Amino acid sequence: MKIDTNNLPKGITVSKNGKYFYWACNITGIKTFADAGRFGVIVEKNGGIEKLAKEFVLPTVKKYLKEGWDAAAILEIVKANNGKLPPVGGRKTKVEAKPTRQRKKRLKTLLNANTAVSGSNAGLDPAGQKEAVIYPWSSDPDYFKGGSGPLSVAETTKNVCLYPNRHIDDQCFGCSIYDTCAFAGKFKPEDWKKKNVRNEVVVKQLKSFE
Repeated sequence: MKIDTNNLPKGITVSKNGKYFYWACNITGIKTFADAGRFGVIVEKNGGIEKLAKEFVLPTVKKYLKEGWDAAAILEIVKANNGKLPPVGGRKTKVEAKPTRQRKKRLKTLLNANTAVSGSNAGLDPAGQKEAVIYPWSSDPDYFKGGSGPLSVAETTKNVCLYPNRHIDDQCFGCSIYDTCAFAGKFKPEDWKKKNVRNEVVVKQLKSFE
């Protein structure tokens, strides 16, 4: 069916290239469109272009009317959905709630659970009656907590050197903790007076064989 684009009724417009036609639902005001070929079929189906412009109702709106909704209620639904009309009676997608992620139990709670068995079953796993592994921290929840006091250089350096590079390269000379260091292998001031303090390789010029 050929449409006269120069004599369109009010409410129906055409694109500049003449390929698409636009019109609106007479109840909701929601606009729709179709290409020229499809629009001709719609015009014939609705009994002419004049009748289409005055009486056209979207198929979705017709379903609402069939379900008993009136025009005012349908307009409220359109307004609440930002100018769109959701399908009525359609199958809605069920949104399943994601399982809540359980927080990990604290170390103390786990230790209490592992050591709760008593009597003849002490040291056994209550689930499978297997021998439970006992760790040094099993009965001490504060096992991994560090001390809050300041670092004691004297105590720390009894068995270890805190600055091995200074010890090896300079024989402790210039070490920032030399006075408080208690390391058994600490070099003494008299060691610094010895020749070749840095253990440097002494290169001597060989005599000529001539």
